Amino acid sequence: MKNIDVAIIGASLAGAACVRTLSRAGIDAVAIERDRFPREKVCGGFLSPGAVEVLDELGLLHKLRAAGAVDVRSARLRAEGMEFEISFRRAGLGISRRTLDAEIGDHGAVKLGNVLSAERQPDGRFRMRMNDGSEVSAKVLIDAAGKLSRFTKMHATPQFGIQFYEAESRGDVMDFWFFSDGYGGTVGIEGNRSNSCFLIRREALARYVGKPNCLVTGPVAYKSGRSDFMAIGDAAGMIDPFCGEGMHHALDTGRIAAESVIRGLERNWSYGEMRQDYERERHRRWSRKRMLARVARFALGFPVLRRAGFGFDLQQFIDDFWGQSLSQRERVVRSTR
Repeated sequence: MKNIDVAIIGASLAGAACVRTLSRAGIDAVAIERDRFPREKVCGGFLSPGAVEVLDELGLLHKLRAAGAVDVRSARLRAEGMEFEISFRRAGLGISRRTLDAEIGDHGAVKLGNVLSAERQPDGRFRMRMNDGSEVSAKVLIDAAGKLSRFTKMHATPQFGIQFYEAESRGDVMDFWFFSDGYGGTVGIEGNRSNSCFLIRREALARYVGKPNCLVTGPVAYKSGRSDFMAIGDAAGMIDPFCGEGMHHALDTGRIAAESVIRGLERNWSYGEMRQDYERERHRRWSRKRMLARVARFALGFPVLRRAGFGFDLQQFIDDFWGQSLSQRERVVRSTR
């Protein structure tokens, strides 16, 4: 049996950010990923300015630019016959999940494997059984298995994501539409292409899956239920995709969890204490954003409210919403307190 300090189930955005942060601190950590990278995955393909900042701090931004990531400087929003353009104070990036996951998952602590079961042992450690018959024992276990995680109970919503590529670029503008069956957008990505992704109501899904090589995933889950494990990324519940912060949420919660574990191992905390520390910080950083996103999701379900929404100062809303991330200095103070 292999014995390690920290095991992470999943090595996509949240898991990879977590294991990279732990490894940088000298922690014996492994992120176990079921899929072999590169692989396709339903995703909007947009990295918000906050996500770009995290990737820069992880030392990955130059690799993504070299792989062809596209600067995104504004968005065109369309709904109910109206159009509104928003300029971003800081540029985001457009990149496919195929390329992004391959770059962020390219790390020595990321291992290929499928975790069949995970259980807490009487001595407080976690034992995982792998599909090849091997076992792994860890002091700390983190669930980064995504919105369809088998290790954290999820509360599903009758919405499905669809994604496809188109052979033309959108330049530095992201196009976004709100309509009766859902919403979604298109953004330029590497290879002079564009990535289109939409969230569609279950009953309307059949009308939207005719594009060649269209991928479908779902149902989505905005809220996670009770779990025995520390959950990060979509395993902790999706943040509404229309707000553009989905990948930032995944990267940031992965890093928050890693910082809590680093403090906990240094101070001999129990797993429960590490988990409480993580949940407090995740709540502080993301609870207001998640509340605002829930309110907006409700409003988007009604045409009259969609029209009214375009009467608000959307520029200011986006600036405020994206501006709620902690600065690097604040995170350093937090992690060393």
